[in-house]
Amino acid sequence: MSAVGAAVGALVASGGLLAASGVRARRPLSPADRIAPYVAAPQGSRPAPAGGDATTLGRILGPSVRGAVERLVAASGGSAVLEARLVAAGRSPGEAVSFRLSQLTWAVSGLLLASVALVVLVTGGRVGSPGAAVALLVIAAVTGAMLRDRGLGREVRQRREAIRSGLPSVADLLALAVGSGESPMAALDRVARVARGPLAAECRRACDDTVSGVPFVDALDALARRVDVPAVRRFVDGVVIAVQRGTPLADVLRAQAGDARADLHRTLLETAGRKELQMLMPVVFLVLPTVVLVALYPAVAALGALSP
Repeated sequence: MSAVGAAVGALVASGGLLAASGVRARRPLSPADRIAPYVAAPQGSRPAPAGGDATTLGRILGPSVRGAVERLVAASGGSAVLEARLVAAGRSPGEAVSFRLSQLTWAVSGLLLASVALVVLVTGGRVGSPGAAVALLVIAAVTGAMLRDRGLGREVRQRREAIRSGLPSVADLLALAVGSGESPMAALDRVARVARGPLAAECRRACDDTVSGVPFVDALDALARRVDVPAVRRFVDGVVIAVQRGTPLADVLRAQAGDARADLHRTLLETAGRKELQMLMPVVFLVLPTVVLVALYPAVAALGALSP
């Protein structure tokens, strides 16, 4: 009877928590959230609309979990490094809370998978120490969070590689536009409209910053800080110096395009060198032993036949 009462009490408590969370999820929107869809902002910086979660449970528990994560991030003083990585991945720095929430989701998923595996092992009698079980759960949770962090790092690397590979084309287009008589701002705007890729998106953002009142040189400097690619930093520094000193910009852009192309060529050679070493691994450890065995087998078989 006590077990039935405990189960009923747990169900009632769960229902009360769900009802309270549902009331909180349906609270009125703040004025900032109401006017956000009507205010022009860079892509990815607008807050997500209310009720955008895929499931009912997510709509009910999402605000509570997000609020807890926001308080945790605020209590830890935020994370400037995480915000810089999010910006380098093409996201908004305001998504730090969402990323931490996704890390928590991955950690909980790893914990659940480890719990299932632990139940199977305990049923089979293969786990007898409680310390080993706790260690398995902790390792699974930490592994889930680290995998999500590695996913963000992979996004940053892929975006930087795309920016580095697209820099020579963007520099050539800028040189052609400036050489045809357009101003640097108009040339950058044309490149942002014609080109595709993450670097073109950053050029569009720099143009938007310039239109909103930011000086053109400061907008280019902010572009270089966001992408955090050495080749783009050198390119922006060359353009800024040319604009400030009155140097013919078309010649500078052509020289910068050549430097960017040489840097890309050097990077490709380094990548090819690393891949060459990796390609030797199957040759040395798989193909070569097989060839040696095939070559020596007839001799070994003949010696075996001659032996008494």
